Amino acid sequence: MNSESVRHTTNYIPSDEEIEDIKLDIVSRSEELVRLDERIRELSAKRDEIQAHIDSQKALISFPRRLPADIVREIFVACLPTSRNAVMSVREAPLVLCRICSAWRTIALSAPTLWASLHVPFQFVMFKKPRILAVEQWLQRSGACPISISVSDMERWKWEWAGEGLPITEREALSDRLRAVDALTMSLCAVAHRWRYATFDTMSVEMAHALTEIQSPLLESFNFTGKSSTFGQLKFVRVPSLRSVSLAIDLDGSQLLDEFVLRLPLIWDQLQHLTLTCGSGISMFTFITLLGRCPRLVSAHVTPIQGSVLHSESLIKSTLPFLTSISSSSYLEPRSLSDLISHVFMPQLRQFNFPACAYDAQDNFYLATLGKRSPLVEDLPIYLPSLTPQSLPETLQSFPSLTRLVVFDDDVAPWPGFDSGGCTLTHLLVALSHIRTCPMLQEIVIYNCSDDHLTKSTLEVFFQQRMKSAHRLQRFEVSFAISIETHFLGLMSEPEIQSYLSQGLHISVLYQHTSWKSSDLPSPWTGLTSPDDV
Repeated sequence: MNSESVRHTTNYIPSDEEIEDIKLDIVSRSEELVRLDERIRELSAKRDEIQAHIDSQKALISFPRRLPADIVREIFVACLPTSRNAVMSVREAPLVLCRICSAWRTIALSAPTLWASLHVPFQFVMFKKPRILAVEQWLQRSGACPISISVSDMERWKWEWAGEGLPITEREALSDRLRAVDALTMSLCAVAHRWRYATFDTMSVEMAHALTEIQSPLLESFNFTGKSSTFGQLKFVRVPSLRSVSLAIDLDGSQLLDEFVLRLPLIWDQLQHLTLTCGSGISMFTFITLLGRCPRLVSAHVTPIQGSVLHSESLIKSTLPFLTSISSSSYLEPRSLSDLISHVFMPQLRQFNFPACAYDAQDNFYLATLGKRSPLVEDLPIYLPSLTPQSLPETLQSFPSLTRLVVFDDDVAPWPGFDSGGCTLTHLLVALSHIRTCPMLQEIVIYNCSDDHLTKSTLEVFFQQRMKSAHRLQRFEVSFAISIETHFLGLMSEPEIQSYLSQGLHISVLYQHTSWKSSDLPSPWTGLTSPDDV
């Protein structure tokens, strides 16, 4: 190591002669650095050229390039959303598949099945004329395929009302949009003979009038949201191919709701799936009557239901041999549920979901009756306040096939201050600690737990006994009222939870949060019922 290099790391001060030598050295080395940089650029350019050639050669022999067109079409179809219709967005299939390369664009545009579903949100489409033409082209590309259509409409009077007081130019633009609505409606009507699945959210009177005389002989599923007078104009739902119906109806006029529902123009004995949401609700009498008209029914959800006590002599008992799921979101009296269970025999039932309010202790054995008549039930929610410490054990013992139990600790009483002597979580866990009770149970979910008398020993015995079962408990989830947060969390330590996890039992202690997201801007996804899939 020479003395000059050593000085680079010291506080040495060079002389005037040494400074001149240093400047010359800097110039010389800078010129060499320029030459090296130029050489590096030349080599980098050469490297990029060679790499581009290699990449193009690899592309020529790549497997996707050699895939037969029919295989590519099948892959494209598998890219479509499965829980909803395709939307007019370049973010997802099928439109995104047209933006990859010209060869794949040609394949995509020539595959009718790829264009056999479409969601049409009028608020999004009508604002730009090219989108209206795009809907027509989309439907044309579907060829002769049966298609799935979902439409998010808007009442015309709302648009007309919004136009009052606007300048002439803006009113003219609004008129153009209303004409666009008519054009869109006609495009949908033109392919009505190919509808297989059709969903109309907030159908306007004008659209219903346009659909009055259409024929849809392939229709298998129909979902409708709108007014009863609007639905009354539709005739195409009277087809024998219709298997699934979902109606959310607002009753207008003086017509009685039960009367309207019983006169719905449907071929009831062909239906397999029925969902009905209507105004203030139908009576339990009407609900049971509808079930009797649908011997092929597989699933049913009707809400709300008015839980009036029935006169059994006025009802005909029926059997639904294929029914596997029946539910409502209405809180009903146990007595009304007893009427349902006693008048409708459901031997293949797997899921029974009816919220029950606390009412009268003598009616709290309604679920026990269900278990005896429908022994294959696997998924069951129970409402603790609607059961008593006496009815709970017999109820649970009546479900030998139960694998999932959902527990609600919501206290819904018929009047303030009412006390039915309902069950607590402690009662439930003690009953389930006997492994002969619900021997197939593998999952239990508890909502809004409010039992502040639950003890550590009760919880430990429950877990220990269920883990000894031939069908071990695999999931235990509880969400609790804030008032007992500290109490519940103190029942189980982190090491104890980890010990159960090592045995295959997943334990979750949760808060319940509700978040709302909204946007006033129209988008291709406006009106979809499954925004989580977006």
